[in-house]
Amino acid sequence: MNERTKQRKMVRRMTNSFTLTARGLLVAFFAGGFLFINSSFTASAQEDANSHAVRVGSNTYVAPDFTVPTLRGGEFTLSAQAGKPVVLYFMAYWCSVCVPEAQALSKLHEKYGDQVTIIALDVDPSSTPERLQKFRSVAGNPDYIWAFDKGNRVAQTYRIRSLDSTIILNQNGEIAYSDRRPTTFETLEEQIKKLLR
Repeated sequence: MNERTKQRKMVRRMTNSFTLTARGLLVAFFAGGFLFINSSFTASAQEDANSHAVRVGSNTYVAPDFTVPTLRGGEFTLSAQAGKPVVLYFMAYWCSVCVPEAQALSKLHEKYGDQVTIIALDVDPSSTPERLQKFRSVAGNPDYIWAFDKGNRVAQTYRIRSLDSTIILNQNGEIAYSDRRPTTFETLEEQIKKLLR
């Protein structure tokens, strides 16, 4: 059995095993006002992301700082990444539709290495290191930062309304790009190339 077939089978198993969990979490999030499904375009996602950012110019917003625990047992602090672009990816360990973007981010990380910081933030409060590692394995074990947004502090601060949301910050910590939908490698690379010029 080849690696791709193994990954597909694992995704199917994860999808089946997490169906009840996903339904329960969707109900919980809807009840709490945290919406997963939103078909808005990039412009409104940008406005939401900017709503808690600090305005430093007519159209420039600095992203709020945060510190979160990582899958490897350390901490990630956004302000420590100053000087290079940062990709914030909001996902959940059971989100099978999040796998393709996690893989696209892996490709971006392989191509740009330390020039860009990439962090996947698991927003599910029930997540554990084992659950997040299982998702990471299904996504091909990307070697970027994996962390937990316990209590959804970061997601709420950035007004994230759906999984598979991405925010890209420039070297000064300003929000350069934001969306609420799965993002292709080509789109991610286009945004990063603009910042690395």
